[in-house]
Amino acid sequence: MKIILACDESGAKGYADQDEQDPGEVGVFAGVFVPEEVLAAAELRLEAAIAPYRSIDGKLHITDLPPEQQHGLRADIFAAILELNLPCFWYAIHVAGFHNFHRMTQQILSDTRTDMAARNPNPRVKIGSPREKPESLHAMLFTGLYSHIVAYIEERRPGPVEIVVRTDNVDAPIAKLFRQEAAELLHTGPRTSTATGFDTVTKAVVSAEMRFEAKIPPALEVATTVQNLTITPVGDEDPIVVAADVLANSLCHLFHNRPPEDLYSDLNRPSAVEDHPLLDVLASFRNWGGPDPSDRLYRHPAAPPLDAD
Repeated sequence: MKIILACDESGAKGYADQDEQDPGEVGVFAGVFVPEEVLAAAELRLEAAIAPYRSIDGKLHITDLPPEQQHGLRADIFAAILELNLPCFWYAIHVAGFHNFHRMTQQILSDTRTDMAARNPNPRVKIGSPREKPESLHAMLFTGLYSHIVAYIEERRPGPVEIVVRTDNVDAPIAKLFRQEAAELLHTGPRTSTATGFDTVTKAVVSAEMRFEAKIPPALEVATTVQNLTITPVGDEDPIVVAADVLANSLCHLFHNRPPEDLYSDLNRPSAVEDHPLLDVLASFRNWGGPDPSDRLYRHPAAPPLDAD
């Protein structure tokens, strides 16, 4: 099976060491799922919805359109998506929650290093300070969206699949990072980590390797295998990516304009998008299972206490 995932982001996309700029700020990655067999029809139908809003040069400058035309473009694209019954996906993370998790993790690591130094059985080996590299929110959002795509395939048609990701123009390092995150998601083999230090007696660098391996019960093994993942940067000439762009912006607007009592609530559940015009295709899973991991790991610090799940 081959599917095309057109996706785009909206809102924040910085790094974990950056806090929110406004209360409840989020980053969103959204995607439109198009099976290969309906690709041609989807492109034609979506382009028909978009064409009246393109400028003379064929470009689409959404932010240059007056508000009433922006509303018309959004409504026409959503009507086309519903008519085609294209599954839509999103993944969103609270910036403050992402930042808070980073701070807590760094504190735990710092405490662990201090404890290890105090217990060091070989004080002649000096361990330097680690180089901290904050996680990319952009990459984490893509990983979440990609995991939902794989989960959807696993729920409906598990097996080998080829995924072509079409996204708005991204530079080569970001595309490479996306591929790495996608590969890491489905990696179930052993993992290794290497630590180095300096032997003050021999004046040599020494190292130790740690190996981690987990056994997954057969009932939890994923049958879907991504045989090929292609990330293709495109511009606004691609009608499906334009649709993903409009979807991402609409979701970001929805999350940022929730009433005060819901501003810090979970982002990755059907209840979070129940007021969106595309609810019928956004609620794409037959079984959503329990709470989304990101809604717990990156929960906004100002969120109300959790109910018992």
